[in-house]
Amino acid sequence: MKIIALAATTVTALALTAGTANAAEFDFTDCPALPSGADPAEWRCEVLESRGVLSFGNVRDLRMGAVRLTFAEGRLDGEYAQVFGALRSKPVRVPGVPGARVALRCGGHPDFLSDDERKGEIDLAITVSGPLLPTGCTIGDEDDPIRSVLQPVGETEVVSQDPPTLRFATVDEQLGFPASDCGRWTGLLDHRLGLPSPSGANVLEQTTHVQLRSYESASTVSR
Repeated sequence: MKIIALAATTVTALALTAGTANAAEFDFTDCPALPSGADPAEWRCEVLESRGVLSFGNVRDLRMGAVRLTFAEGRLDGEYAQVFGALRSKPVRVPGVPGARVALRCGGHPDFLSDDERKGEIDLAITVSGPLLPTGCTIGDEDDPIRSVLQPVGETEVVSQDPPTLRFATVDEQLGFPASDCGRWTGLLDHRLGLPSPSGANVLEQTTHVQLRSYESASTVSR
């Protein structure tokens, strides 16, 4: 697992949920194991439950399925550090391609360093599935990801002090989409979806609820 240095002020990123998040909706099963030498009392797991609207290429205002992002942050050797857990996304139908569904996944580099300019960034990829599409059909991958830098919209709200629960919104208007990689269907899929689509022609708007739990609690992570 890659450990990423971060600032102490991190509230974090990958945003997405409309409506009020209930404490029962947060699933901490993807909390990652802590790195060797980490003190559980100095670490917390963060789960971000999100929804968003994505426009790219010929696809406009696609309501994405529920996304859950999980990671841990804390101190290691006196420095703040972060460990990625998982990114899970519910597939949704995409117009223009009969029977096709798309879902977000992590495409490589996650960095949830948060400051006044951003809530963090992550390399994304989109899994495309359908009755005629081959297994592994994707838009973006680890070699050519969709880099998303999350710009804050408005202020972060405190939803609950116990358990600690926050809500915030983000937008990314600069992400670029590469051509798909779907075997013999690549040309047709790209024509239908309008790929590749350059930076500035795509938008990801998101709302996120995030809940925090300390690793010091034995109930934080299923081991």
